[in-house]
Amino acid sequence: MKKVLMLGIGILFAFSLYAQEGYLSEFVSEWRGDTAVIIEGTNTLGGALQNDTLCPDEGRVYLLTSNCTYSLAQYPSHNTQSGKKVEILGDYNNPVKTNTQMDPLLPVICGYDWSGGGIRVLGDVTVKNCAIVVASASGSLGWAFWALATPYAKLTLDNCVLERNRWVFVTSNDAPNTSLFIKNCYFTNMIGQSCRRNGGVFDNVNYVTDTIWVENSTHVWAQGMVYKFRSYQVEFAYFNHNTFVNISNDVFENCGYVTNLAVTNNIFVNCNVQPYFPGLDAGETDPDGLPTGLVNVDTLTKQHEQKIQRAYITNNLVYWDSKLLDIADIANERQISGHTDWVSQMIKMNDRTQQLFNDDVNYPFLTEGSWIEGVCPSFANPRNLLTDLVDTLKTFSLACLPENSPAVLPDFRFNLVGSEYYNYPDWPVAVDLSYTDSDLLTAGLYGYPLGDLDWFPANKANWLEIRQNEIDHIVGVLKNGPGGVEAKDLAPRKFVVHQNYPNPFNPVTKLTFELPTSGKVTVKVYNLLGQEVATLLNNEYKNAGSVSVDFDGSSLASGVYIYTVKFGDMSVSKKMILMK
Repeated sequence: MKKVLMLGIGILFAFSLYAQEGYLSEFVSEWRGDTAVIIEGTNTLGGALQNDTLCPDEGRVYLLTSNCTYSLAQYPSHNTQSGKKVEILGDYNNPVKTNTQMDPLLPVICGYDWSGGGIRVLGDVTVKNCAIVVASASGSLGWAFWALATPYAKLTLDNCVLERNRWVFVTSNDAPNTSLFIKNCYFTNMIGQSCRRNGGVFDNVNYVTDTIWVENSTHVWAQGMVYKFRSYQVEFAYFNHNTFVNISNDVFENCGYVTNLAVTNNIFVNCNVQPYFPGLDAGETDPDGLPTGLVNVDTLTKQHEQKIQRAYITNNLVYWDSKLLDIADIANERQISGHTDWVSQMIKMNDRTQQLFNDDVNYPFLTEGSWIEGVCPSFANPRNLLTDLVDTLKTFSLACLPENSPAVLPDFRFNLVGSEYYNYPDWPVAVDLSYTDSDLLTAGLYGYPLGDLDWFPANKANWLEIRQNEIDHIVGVLKNGPGGVEAKDLAPRKFVVHQNYPNPFNPVTKLTFELPTSGKVTVKVYNLLGQEVATLLNNEYKNAGSVSVDFDGSSLASGVYIYTVKFGDMSVSKKMILMK
């Protein structure tokens, strides 16, 4: 009996190995535990997603290889029988925005002929370290790529480059209560369809969306509405530390039905350029016939009356090139679409929205903090985005206004140029949107740079240590209204000493630390023999929050040094390298 049982177990084990390694063999080159390494080719990823019915309880990782292309010949769903967690992971692990090398090229997920195209999300899907291109090698464009297709579906995009579309990259038109999380991504060339509204990231077509979370992502060169909410609510919309440059239509398209909206620490340069007349694009624009602006809030309708309007708008930069400021006047002079009532949407918010934010009695949870206006960051390498492409953006933003206009925003590409690269991203990322403006480098909450922090790797590393504090602060203000905006809320909850930057350094470096409360601080530098070589702070009183001091090693020899930060009864030491 025991031998029969053992034989049965052995057969079952062998069958399970075959089931894992055999039934997906046309799509999978090897298995690394439960991770499936996908074969490069047409519909190999799509076939694996569609046919993987033996996904383990903890979910499946589909590993894609750099310098490989994975095109879709159908419109697959993932794990239709299991609905379990899925991760599509590229083997490139570095931040995509600060990579300067052509090789390796991110694994590319694209279309084959776009008779269908895209992936239907039925559960919890994460895509990381990949290039998503809504195009095929034949030169055709798809409408969208990801469809949130079942209630409570969740899609996370992390450290991806996304380029080319006729509409948006992600839609949520098939199911309610879906969620989209975007982190550390780069979006560009959101163009292709001759429609002033098309060319963006997300469109919520038919249902209430649960969460939109966009953080540390850069958006460059879009012709349409980038995040479309329409007349449907997003229960929680969170936009923190993002950069938007040259967006022809609205960054945030909505009818003003805000429930929880956070727009914090962002940079908006040349956005919302297309003008508007009352009634234009009804159903996708303001119901009162007002220009949308960057922030739009309206009184709730009966279908939303059980909700409370909450918004926190603070520490954002807005800038428009002077060449763009007369665009509404030109539209009126030309009487485009027979109208002479065109108005500019290059505004922070319309008059109604501003009145609601000012009314603390009836709208106590609408909080407007600081704006920085009229200042363009000194971007390290914006290419021609802020020069001749401003003229191109203006020309398109006027040409697209008539109904059925054939105008399409031209490509913005510098690296992989040419028809043979149509379904590849412009790699490496063509711009460097870091900047050196000292006031902007500390203008964000907690004293961090405005905009996408991926352009500032050292600041980003430090910020990650206090990220949850920042989230808690923003959510706290949404819950508590203007009374929640207090300096003490911006203090970190623990004593943190960051690594100096730069490191190695020659001869100056910056030491940064976070204080949970105000108090006296001592900062000293020692050599490896334990001898004190510098005192930077000697029992000096500092306010709670982020504190930075510079260390100049001009008089010292190259080598390893140790800096120690003492605060109360706590002390942290770290090594740094002076390299002359």
